[in-house]
Amino acid sequence: MLVGRRIASVVTSSIIGLTAVVLLASAARAADPLPVRVTGIEAGAGKLLVSVGMQDLISGADLQRLSSGFATRVLIRIYLHQEGADEPVSVAYQRAEIVYDLWDERFRVRVARDNGGDVQREARTPEEAIWGTCALWHFPVADLRRLRPGARYFLAFRADLNPISEELLADVRRWLVQPPPGQRRVGAGDSVFGSFVSIFVNPRVEDSERQLRFLSQPFTIATAPLRGSR
Repeated sequence: MLVGRRIASVVTSSIIGLTAVVLLASAARAADPLPVRVTGIEAGAGKLLVSVGMQDLISGADLQRLSSGFATRVLIRIYLHQEGADEPVSVAYQRAEIVYDLWDERFRVRVARDNGGDVQREARTPEEAIWGTCALWHFPVADLRRLRPGARYFLAFRADLNPISEELLADVRRWLVQPPPGQRRVGAGDSVFGSFVSIFVNPRVEDSERQLRFLSQPFTIATAPLRGSR
C-alpha cells in the first residue's frame, strides 16, 4: 500500500472497515455489505491520491470482444466518505473508451476525468488497454484541505462496463463539457453520481453490462495540510 507523508492507515480489519456501510445498508434494508479491496492512499500536491486496480471488470468474452472494432466503455465513480457521516465529502469519476483499430492492428484508448484533461494513447495488447482504462494510479480524489486530521475516512468505488443508461451517459457528457462549481462536490441534482445507497448498496442492474463495487480500507489524515498547498 502506498502511504504518503500525511496519510496514515488506522484499521486493517475488513469488519471494522465496513461499519459505516453496514449502517447505511441497514437503513436501506440492503442484504450484503461491500467487499474491501486494499487501495494505495497517499498525499501529493495538496490532493488525496489513490491507486487501485479494477482490471477484473473485463474478462472472458468481454476480453475477446475488445478486438471486434466496437467501442468498450468503462465508467468509474469514487466516493470519499467520512465514517459516521451520511453524505460523501466528495466524488470523482473517470470515463474511458477502448476501440481496436482494424487497420493499424492496435488499440486506441481515451480517458477523461472530472478534474479536467482528455488523454489519448495507443496500446498493443488487450491487457495494456485494460490497464489503461481500469487501473487508477495516483488518481486525485479530493483536496486535502477538505479532510479533518484524525477523522476516519474510506473510499467507495464503482466501475461499470458499457453503461447503457442514456441518462447516465448524458450526465457524464455534461460534466465533461461544463463541470459545475466545486466539480467533485456532490449536488442534489447530480444524477451522474446519485446517492450512496442507490449507487453502491442497491444499484440497478440495468445500468450497465457489469458492475464492480468495493471499498478501500479505512484511513486517517495524520496532520493538517500545509498552508498554501494546492
